Amino acid sequence: MKPLSAKGEKARARLKDAALTVLERDGYHRMRIADVTREAGMAQGLFYHYFNDLKSLTVEVLTEFSRANQDPAEIEKDVQPGDWYSRIYAHNLVIVRSYARRPGIMRCLLQLADEDPEFGAMLRENYRSQLMWLVDLMPVLFRDVHFKRHQALMVVYSLAGIGEGLIREYFINRSEPLLAAKLTVEQFAELMSTMFYRALFLEHPEEKQLHYTRNLAAMAR
Repeated sequence: MKPLSAKGEKARARLKDAALTVLERDGYHRMRIADVTREAGMAQGLFYHYFNDLKSLTVEVLTEFSRANQDPAEIEKDVQPGDWYSRIYAHNLVIVRSYARRPGIMRCLLQLADEDPEFGAMLRENYRSQLMWLVDLMPVLFRDVHFKRHQALMVVYSLAGIGEGLIREYFINRSEPLLAAKLTVEQFAELMSTMFYRALFLEHPEEKQLHYTRNLAAMAR
């Protein structure tokens, strides 16, 4: 496509914002071009001035969404050095907020990853890169373990899976027994962070940092 004018860039951005709204509301498989242009307040015929097809629009907006808020330095900007619980919590809070604010988009990410190998590979690479900050630190945190790099990666992946099924059931599948807990985003992030911290360090986080999970310190033998 030819370079767009400033007006054209704004129109393209409107279509992308509209696509996010429609994906959240209707889902990946039900979205149509007419839905997107209607949401954007544009004539349907203008769509092909800016995108080749609906799939290219979907891949672009979901790729941008999945890559947002991934900079560890930005995520941890308010965390004190050496405060591992707060560090873990900061990362989990970003994840939980994404699921809470955009559960439909999170569902679409998973669906498209299953159906489009290239998009799925990108999403998995994003996930791996998000974990590498901890993989790189495992030999420093636990010097006596003498981690091989692939072993550190496997351990971190195992830890990262804590809460994965829970977060999908709660925010995407809307499981009634789980929703009965009525957790706030902060409580949910605290629960995931506490369980992650306990599994990583084999101890409970400091009581002063906790609210919802403070009583779980008694889960010990």
